[in-house]
Amino acid sequence: MKKIFLSSFLAASLLSSGLFAKEYVLDKTHTDVGFKIKHLQISNVKGNFKDYDAVIDYDPQSAEFKKLEANIKVSSINTENKNRDDHLQKNDFFKAQQFPQITFAMKNYQKISNEKGKMNGTLTIAGVSKDIVLDTEIGGTAKTKDGKEKVGFSLSGQIKRSDFNFAPESSTVTLGDEVNLDIEVEANEK
Repeated sequence: MKKIFLSSFLAASLLSSGLFAKEYVLDKTHTDVGFKIKHLQISNVKGNFKDYDAVIDYDPQSAEFKKLEANIKVSSINTENKNRDDHLQKNDFFKAQQFPQITFAMKNYQKISNEKGKMNGTLTIAGVSKDIVLDTEIGGTAKTKDGKEKVGFSLSGQIKRSDFNFAPESSTVTLGDEVNLDIEVEANEK
């Protein structure tokens, strides 16, 4: 009886400690790092970034993230307008020459259910770091042909460009203060 109790206790301890977390790498063909911002208070400009990487530790048994760190190359911004994309690299926006990357580092993950949670972390844009919260929706996991696992999830949230001192010369009439983040991820077990 003592052995059964001890085995059960050890198994429960391993599950709750995150020892079943796995490292995943992005499947970039099924991942999109997108955003949306108001223009002239009448329409939205959408865009995304094409070059990024991330370190993801996810525990499929507990449906919890143990680590997520991402790097996004500012030069890969895509708003379907080359002149605008080039302008966004300049010092009145991303200051890409001085700060070539946007970074995000998860601090903790608050599980709400097996499908939903809140990811708390630090976002750094053009040298300014702020803590943000991203709503997380876990689509689930699936096995690939080679027997490895794939995980899918969405991250969404809203930041204020004024919090990052981003494009301070642009009025909120021209360019909205709120930026909506919309990120879709598929990642493969490493």
